[in-house]
Amino acid sequence: MHNTDTKQKKILSGLLALSIVLACACGKTEETEKTRKTRAQKTEEAIVTDDSEKETETSSESSADTATEEPETTTEEPETTTETFTSAFDAEKAKNYMASIGFDGVVLVAENDQIVWTHASGYADRKNKTPNTLDTVFEFGSITKQFTAAAIMQLEEKGLLSTEDTLDKHIPEYKYADQITIHQLLNMTSGISDYLFNGMLGFSFDELNGMTLEMLLDFEDTMTKLVTTPLDKDEFVQKLSEYPLDFTPGTEYAYSNSNYYLLGIIIERLSGMAYDEYVRENILQPLNLSDLYPDIDHLTSDGRTDLFIMSFDLPHQDPTISYAVGVMTGTAEGLFNWEKCVMDEMLLSEESWNKVLDGGAFGYGYGWNIENGYIEHSGMTLGYNTNVRVDSDSRRVIVVLSNIQPLEGRDKKPMSSEICEELWQYYG
Repeated sequence: MHNTDTKQKKILSGLLALSIVLACACGKTEETEKTRKTRAQKTEEAIVTDDSEKETETSSESSADTATEEPETTTEEPETTTETFTSAFDAEKAKNYMASIGFDGVVLVAENDQIVWTHASGYADRKNKTPNTLDTVFEFGSITKQFTAAAIMQLEEKGLLSTEDTLDKHIPEYKYADQITIHQLLNMTSGISDYLFNGMLGFSFDELNGMTLEMLLDFEDTMTKLVTTPLDKDEFVQKLSEYPLDFTPGTEYAYSNSNYYLLGIIIERLSGMAYDEYVRENILQPLNLSDLYPDIDHLTSDGRTDLFIMSFDLPHQDPTISYAVGVMTGTAEGLFNWEKCVMDEMLLSEESWNKVLDGGAFGYGYGWNIENGYIEHSGMTLGYNTNVRVDSDSRRVIVVLSNIQPLEGRDKKPMSSEICEELWQYYG
């Protein structure tokens, strides 16, 4: 148990970091329970309960005809399309579990490339009381890193870079460019400090120690201005150069969103295309993937951040802040279709996929946590938290997308990663 002062300090610190954009998935605030226990670099995920939202539950084939104060609850297990296939997933147990917790968002469970169970609850648009459905478009946060890593591997296959290149070949203006390789950016062993946590965006955690109630009440205006102010990429590199490395590159692991911001800059410089344009034309279109977007233009949901009894419904952050770190948005089924491509090792060569899925000494590949028997990544942005887990051998996938970011941990308001961990146990 934490005492009140320590607890409040921790929550306020987490809120600031999240609100800046927390495109970090499985980073300092996004690790699964198992990963946090095995990596000293991770910090504890936290949550705050919001009892004001009524839960609803829908299937992948159902949608609300009208928006009401309390959306009607319905459940339906999708029929399988293959007569010989019977899912091992315990849908009844999953239904009971989701009914026992507070959750705003969508869950999709798949096996053998088929969706076998879905759940939707809470509101996509709280102002107009529009329920979440399987068609709701969420922010993915650091699940974006999967797409950024794939783009880098494409550029390597084209001979435009090598993962063993030092950054001075591509971003020579960065102060420590000659000490760090692209490989070390991809697997989080660069030692570069995290721009969401090191204070380079204008805040440091030390400033929060003496936060008063008046300052907290001004928080919404302060954060609104911050997240709607574009971040210049050249200025980003210049400011990042002012921060020393946290450790000698390659010697340790520390999740840092700065790594993938720099990778986005490399993608743009070598391809001559904006990051969002590159992803659309070189990843989504070749794979015929719909309901996935490298932008915030298609969002049909609004996020919420909870702090104690206060809730903050802030605007979506400018895409230049989340960028190649966490700008991707989409539906649960859209993400599932991408993960099927990952399981089938499409788009890239076998050699490239072997690099992507090699966890090395620290259990982190290129945009993926590499666990025993599955791969996984979480994501957070302002008001959203997400998780996806994939087992290629059993063809099992769980996607959890939530448009609420709770910050004080309670059993009845778990994070998406914790929900995914629980539901994973329901496979037979």
